[in-house]
Amino acid sequence: MVANLSDCPAKTWLAMMFMSVAGFLVLLVLMLTVAALARYVRTGQGITFGRGHDGPR
Repeated sequence: MVANLSDCPAKTWLAMMFMSVAGFLVLLVLMLTVAALARYVRTGQGITFGRGHDGPR
């Protein structure tokens, strides 16, 4: 009952590739969120963008 991967149609390959990329992006966003939360808890500062950031106090 197990099919060979070479027997799978192109739609199946594209679906597997899409799921892999989507899963990677979800994990990346999750890791960045945890890192931002850890920084906020550690320093008490939020995330700043652009100029005007003096650095940690």
